[in-house]
Amino acid sequence: MPYRDDFDAIFGFLNPLPDLTFPQQFLHLFNQNNEHRILLDNVISLLMVLLTGKFDFVWMIWIGNIGWFLIVFLFWKYAKKNQVSFVEFSPILIGMMCLSHYELMTMAMAGVQHYFQVFFCVLSIYYLVSGSITLTLSFFTCAIFSAGGGICVVPVIFLYYLSKKEWRNLLISVLVVGTVFIIYFPLLGYVQPATHPNVFLALQSPLYLITYAMGFLGNIGNTYKFSIGLGIAFTAFLLFKWKFLYSKYPFLFWLTVYLLVTAMTNAITRGAIGIRTGQGSRYTTYSLIFTSIVYLTCLFSASSIKMRMRSLGVGFFLSLVIFSYWFSHGQENIAARYEDLESGVLQHPSLEYAVTTLKRATEIGYYYPTKTPNPPIDLKVPQ
Repeated sequence: MPYRDDFDAIFGFLNPLPDLTFPQQFLHLFNQNNEHRILLDNVISLLMVLLTGKFDFVWMIWIGNIGWFLIVFLFWKYAKKNQVSFVEFSPILIGMMCLSHYELMTMAMAGVQHYFQVFFCVLSIYYLVSGSITLTLSFFTCAIFSAGGGICVVPVIFLYYLSKKEWRNLLISVLVVGTVFIIYFPLLGYVQPATHPNVFLALQSPLYLITYAMGFLGNIGNTYKFSIGLGIAFTAFLLFKWKFLYSKYPFLFWLTVYLLVTAMTNAITRGAIGIRTGQGSRYTTYSLIFTSIVYLTCLFSASSIKMRMRSLGVGFFLSLVIFSYWFSHGQENIAARYEDLESGVLQHPSLEYAVTTLKRATEIGYYYPTKTPNPPIDLKVPQ
């Protein structure tokens, strides 16, 4: 069954297609959903209907989760390349498999949008430090057309080439990013969502922005005061180790810069709504990556085998604590969403919009609800 943004992003994309010409259909792939252009969501939705004749929310959810599994695999690939054994990697695996991001794990459009956006950003940074400007810019483009948060990798790319004095690559990246921005904003007709807060309200208090960003980075701690403390502690540790990471493990260094940029961007764009908005379930993905960087830094900077084993022991214990804590909280929230969907009540702020889009989907024939809507709706049953 569709849930909240699924109505706007999936039905809102698929329903108009039969009435559009081919050129209009192509442009419709780049349609705006809130502040994002969710090209990947749209392509997957369209392919699913073209290949099977139906849209399946369960399959879409699994496709989204693949994006998170790919992030975990990329971390394992990097760790293994740097002589980290599977046992030493296990705290990262356990932590990243916790249920803190239950919101994304069980939502069709948001899972594809967010998991793959983060994956493409991480992959862009991976190839940035590996020396491939082509793959760096390609995956940046994939990221920004998966979700608007992909823009946060741009300062990382520019700063990297500036710090390395790679002027040719900097010029190329400026030209490519500029072209993507021209397409993304004026050519495709970007519209600032009316519901978004005024960013100048958040900019009035730099201390508030920093506090928000720290809570964002540490929000695996769940409660916002603990999350702020966790974010401050982790950030202070990585700042202390920045020279070590910059010289020996540039991927971790620039990935940290990306997370800091993302945290501050979120603080500027969402901060005016309230400090607790940075505590959303979906944002724990950034916090888990941040925590993994801290753990790997502890491993890599250990001065002896004994210190490395101690880091493993502490990491293993804390990962079990994180997993156990979120196993309970995540299950509660997943169960609550399941009950909401089982009830048949359409889960969208506007019942009228939800009914209209659902009716249209059944008329076209690519979707029919698996639960009888409550209250009952006269729907056309596909033949």
